[in-house]
Amino acid sequence: MNQNNGDWLDAVYVRFKDKIYGYFLKKLNYPEAAEDLCSQVFLEIAKNIGRFDKTKSSESTWIYSICRNLCNRRLRDFYKRRNIIMNSSSTLVHDEREVSYESLETERIIAADILADALSRLDTDKSRVIVLSYYHGLNPKEIADRLGLTYTNVCVLKSRALKELRKILNDEEIKPRL
Repeated sequence: MNQNNGDWLDAVYVRFKDKIYGYFLKKLNYPEAAEDLCSQVFLEIAKNIGRFDKTKSSESTWIYSICRNLCNRRLRDFYKRRNIIMNSSSTLVHDEREVSYESLETERIIAADILADALSRLDTDKSRVIVLSYYHGLNPKEIADRLGLTYTNVCVLKSRALKELRKILNDEEIKPRL
């Protein structure tokens, strides 16, 4: 089996596509995300095919390591985004009460609007770094490549942006745009 051969990649796709999709569907319980991540796995395989070493692991071990890493990254990014929205929306609820789905959805929309307003108060580079990191799930190296910045610069911008967002969301009363 020649790894540099397109036939090898085709064979891997045919053998593993359903198993990989099932893996993501079981882990995430979200078909659209499972499809997205399944595609990403095969992109990663194609991109890193030269790094695969048969002496260190089998094909399936290597492929499932890619799956596990992508799944963990997706979950980590999801929880980070969820915590930002949950933290900003927690200021909207002042008393403990039972609320309907419609009011929860309204609060979610208001929280997203508040967050969008807070993001608009950041300078352009900081705002782009936050959006690319939390909404597009890119890591600092990918953001640096996309924006033409250094890795260190992206890390500094992200840190400063998060501090500014915390200050904006905690210290100021933000009125949602209705």
